Amino acid sequence: MTDSDLIPYRLGYVVIGVEDVGAAADWWARYAQLEVSERQDDRAHLRGGTDHHWIVLERRTDRTGLRRLAFEVGEPDDLDRYEKRLAEEGVQTERFDGEWTGPTLRFCDPNGYSIELFTGMGNVPVPPTVPWVPPRELLHAVVGVADLEVSFDFWHRVMGLRESDRVIGKTIFLRCGIGWHHALVIGAGRGAPPFLDHICFQMNGIDDLMKVRARFLEDRQELDRDVLRHPTSGSMGFYAKAIPAPTTVEFCIEHAKITDPDYRPRALTPGRWTSNVWLPPLGS
Repeated sequence: MTDSDLIPYRLGYVVIGVEDVGAAADWWARYAQLEVSERQDDRAHLRGGTDHHWIVLERRTDRTGLRRLAFEVGEPDDLDRYEKRLAEEGVQTERFDGEWTGPTLRFCDPNGYSIELFTGMGNVPVPPTVPWVPPRELLHAVVGVADLEVSFDFWHRVMGLRESDRVIGKTIFLRCGIGWHHALVIGAGRGAPPFLDHICFQMNGIDDLMKVRARFLEDRQELDRDVLRHPTSGSMGFYAKAIPAPTTVEFCIEHAKITDPDYRPRALTPGRWTSNVWLPPLGS
């Protein structure tokens, strides 16, 4: 691999600050269908597959919400390549041995988001046993940015993520090497950084998706957006309010992968069908 081929493999995990780790872990276990793999007074790790964690909850008394995004790289030498590239861009980095991962490189993006690149996610040798319907994949995170084009330049040119689609002037969808339509979405006007709009989990099928939705409804948990289909990834799913507010969590199925090397990103016009193609025509 050459430096010009650099691209993170996938979104590995997300670190979220919460006021009460115990209460937050219970919520993510019951409603996001994750299993707690490690739990202490000030931190909890939760998993959906055999990875040691997808979500890390940290006790914070200063600011809750997004604390860090972590991406897995394809091979250990990629960390050296990224360290060199970031230094050329004037970005300060820190190398260390990760917690439940291999070597890790930490830095900040133009919006001040703490970012990690890591190798060797720890593996739990048995699938989750506690959740009713555990998710299949941690797919993506959506964050607010101050300047859409500055952020896009960093994540595309410097970090190597590929553009999948965009909503003109509002949102850009970026994918990693694994190919899911988007692993990171950067959005203008969604909230001043640091702002985590939502995290998305892909479920194994329509029945699991509806089982998770039924639990929210039965427990009278608040939905943010009910069942819809996106025009970008083609996924079908719903959104629910999560802990901590105002973060939401998306559950979906049928999220597309992009494997065509000649794929051309689309530029969608903002409008009625930008998020949900099932909406009826105006005036109908």
